Amino acid sequence: MSDLPVVAISVGDTNGIGTEIILKSFESKELFKICTPVLYCDYDFVEKLQKIYKTKVNLFKVKNGFKTNVLNIKNVWEKNPELKFGHITKEAGMAAFISLENAAKDVYNARADVLVTAPINKNSINSNFFPFKGHTHYLAKIWGGEALMVLMNKKMRIALLTDHVPLKNVSLLISKELIEKKVKILYRSLKLDFKIKNPKLAILGMNPHASDNGIIGEEEQKIIIPTINKLNQIGLNIKGPFSADGFFGQKNYLNFDGVLSCYHDQGLVGFKALSFGNGINYTAGLSSVRTSPDHGTAFDIAGKNIANQSSFLKAVKSACQIWNNKK
Repeated sequence: MSDLPVVAISVGDTNGIGTEIILKSFESKELFKICTPVLYCDYDFVEKLQKIYKTKVNLFKVKNGFKTNVLNIKNVWEKNPELKFGHITKEAGMAAFISLENAAKDVYNARADVLVTAPINKNSINSNFFPFKGHTHYLAKIWGGEALMVLMNKKMRIALLTDHVPLKNVSLLISKELIEKKVKILYRSLKLDFKIKNPKLAILGMNPHASDNGIIGEEEQKIIIPTINKLNQIGLNIKGPFSADGFFGQKNYLNFDGVLSCYHDQGLVGFKALSFGNGINYTAGLSSVRTSPDHGTAFDIAGKNIANQSSFLKAVKSACQIWNNKK
């Protein structure tokens, strides 16, 4: 019996680049040295895509157990979706949901160890079965825990206080309680998942120039700074609030183990401008490990065989490393 972690992989939107980057990643034999991968979709579907992308990956149709040194395919679809690269279809969305549901359930039931998700399209997957804003909220519901979205590479980890919410609602959601909760999730994750003994954290201001001492907004003075002071008093090491533009422009993120951004684009624009395609998305705070690439379905290049698999490959490696750290 192998001691390697079993990596459950959801296929993502079938009209995007998900299957392409998965197949290209497992052309690299190095991944088979660190994990046993299982892709949840349909064997014939993957064979068809392998011919389209001219990849050479050893595939294995799962019957009773998983094999090492191959890409295991676990059939979960009753019918394969029609391929319409670059298009939003409910058929592709349902196929993506069924793949995700089965992969996540196998992790929850200890039939697999970690989950790596290929990109979904939120329009195609949205349904009565999946009324969520993304993977993060869905997994928090079925696995349990307090989910925290973290974009990371070797040099920075950017976590989000608020994630997929309209910008006009951010100021309504930022509170002392939310900051304290998210800081503690990130702090715990850095210690347990990344083996950092005394994490050093930064928090970005919500307003331009972190409000310039209250001249441009009041959230920093009334909410963020008092919470930072409280957290430091109980032994955490957190600095801020920092003006986001200067923080990224001056590479101040290099001085911290983790950074909390007040809203989605504030943190992710800085991260992706500096690291697009070379980072991953990690969901901290859940009962199990989940990672994904740092990009979406890329409908504009889907089916053209030009997608770069670097981020997905890193997502698999990171999931295995975090799993080993947690052990």
